[in-house]
Amino acid sequence: MTRKENRKNTTLRSFMAAACICSLFTANAQLEAELSEVEVIVNRESLDRVPRQVLIIDRKEIERSAAQSLTELLEYAVGVDMRQRGAFDAQTDVSMRGGTFDQTIILIDGIRMNDPQTGHHNLNLPISPQQIERIEILPGGSSHTLGAGAMTGAINIITRKGEGNIGSAETFIGQKGMFGGRVFQSLGNAQQGISIHAQHMQHDGYIENTDFSNSSITIAGHKNAENMDLQVMAGFVNRSFGAQNFYSFAFPEQFEAIRGINLQGSMMVRSKNQKSRIRILGYARQHNDRFELFREGPGFFQYRNGLFIRGADTAASWYADHNYHRSRTAGVESKFSHEIATGHFIHIGADYRYEGVLSNALGEFIDQPIDVAFHPRGQYTRFADRHNLASSVGYDGTINDFNVRVGILFNYNTDFGFDYMPGAELSYRTGKNQLLFAGANRSFRLPTFTDLYYTVGGAQGSLDLQTEYSNQYELGYRLRNSKFTMQTAAFFRQGRELIDWVRFPGETITQAANINQLDVYGFEGQLTLSVPTLQNLDRVAVGYTYLNSLQDDFQFISFYALDFLQHKLNTSLTGEIAGITYHFRVSWQNRRGSFLAFGETEPSAYPHVWMSALRIAKELQAVDFYVEASNLFNQQPVFDRGGIELPGLWIRTGIRVKW
Repeated sequence: MTRKENRKNTTLRSFMAAACICSLFTANAQLEAELSEVEVIVNRESLDRVPRQVLIIDRKEIERSAAQSLTELLEYAVGVDMRQRGAFDAQTDVSMRGGTFDQTIILIDGIRMNDPQTGHHNLNLPISPQQIERIEILPGGSSHTLGAGAMTGAINIITRKGEGNIGSAETFIGQKGMFGGRVFQSLGNAQQGISIHAQHMQHDGYIENTDFSNSSITIAGHKNAENMDLQVMAGFVNRSFGAQNFYSFAFPEQFEAIRGINLQGSMMVRSKNQKSRIRILGYARQHNDRFELFREGPGFFQYRNGLFIRGADTAASWYADHNYHRSRTAGVESKFSHEIATGHFIHIGADYRYEGVLSNALGEFIDQPIDVAFHPRGQYTRFADRHNLASSVGYDGTINDFNVRVGILFNYNTDFGFDYMPGAELSYRTGKNQLLFAGANRSFRLPTFTDLYYTVGGAQGSLDLQTEYSNQYELGYRLRNSKFTMQTAAFFRQGRELIDWVRFPGETITQAANINQLDVYGFEGQLTLSVPTLQNLDRVAVGYTYLNSLQDDFQFISFYALDFLQHKLNTSLTGEIAGITYHFRVSWQNRRGSFLAFGETEPSAYPHVWMSALRIAKELQAVDFYVEASNLFNQQPVFDRGGIELPGLWIRTGIRVKW
């Protein structure tokens, strides 16, 4: 063993020992005392029984936040890295515990939303914060329960339902030409009901070519009976935005437009004695994407005689037209659970998923081109698809103060063959409100169609890519009572054949490749104090996340796998002054990686970033008035992705009428 390897191993052992000690004192912000009876949908069990790290952003936290988008809502969550290319969900990559944006699985009411074209589209959802009841964040590998893609974590968005005959209408305006509105209406009760939510938001942009428009509508229904629950939801999202420098500095004036349709439903059936239950999920999703490397439109490039021309500037001759993609996914999942003895359960699951893409850039050539709807020039000339079958078996049981869960997933993919993913978790209740937990699992992720096929604008995918894997180990502690909550976890992840986009010295091509080995370790914790006895202050939360890697001497520039937050420190304050409520949040973030600035040959380190937000509101019986500000201290520049500038101070104000 070399001296350098010995030093790294010593550092890791010291870190793990310190983290075990710190696990008795550090904490988690989003777990309120009143959540003890909440059932975590991902695992279908009480939060108090889950033997792993679970973070909850509840409805109260959502209401208090100055969040106009899902991105803003998750920006201040412990262990979550929201890498924005533009404001208000224009495009955001979500990752957890140092993983890449393709390694976190996104779910709505337990149904996966991940896009097979690229993980850049995973948050293109017909969801706004006003529709969300709570968010369950599960850091760490979960393939043995959630399947492919759940390599570094899962985010499950639980929608509002069963709230009775209530509704609201909201309108807001802000700097940079921002305006929009939302309408929400719920009819029915806890047994049966329907709800509808529609929203629109747009702004002119904070620098050139960053304008944004987003519209969505969602209709959901539910019916609950003594032994059966039904849920259905249909959603549509239409979004377009100037994508300045998003994917290439060489061609800065990019543009993207997406359109998504989502249909999903679930059914839960329970036996009369409540010892058995089966849950069946079904879903279908279509996502249309038009990406313009040279933006076409007034003030930008115009299409003339087969060329894109802007004044005296002509786009590269190899750029014949924009990229058009249509991805489709559909699937059925079922899970049967049976209590074989008091406190002992077996679980059997089956899962089928179809993924396909039509494109003029991704897949194999097809015999007859297919016209792109609503775009007279566009044609799909390529196609790729694959099928995935999975089955799982598991057991969980409680003996005295111990709870154990073991399981294994068997997976077959028509492109990548057979695999298996085992996992085990153990917890010990050290007191009435305290839990020690530990876990180990193996997780995996399949390449996206972009990873495999993309060959435009200096990027080169690879059909030789292999499945990526990770072995993950976690140790944590959770404590909750009426005054404060705390939760912490330390983890170590061994990554093998990780998929990354890299560039070697002296080359101009960025290519997809498997990294043989990348080991990441870290810990996360947060403390929340309820202090209603203090004047003007009701709640304080402080959280911290630390990440690092054992490897750092790679002979290439990594665009994703080595580019993660090393430090993230969050603080929030909530209270009331003279009848006006306030919620202040700040996050200090220090990114480990580096980036190549435009025209530079040597990488630059990321600057430290202070993310901040403030919401003040006057809440009356039927009307709420509010003022919000993001990047409150106007830090500039702010980079989540190297060289792609995020906005400075942005103020907006609005009014919401409730009935």
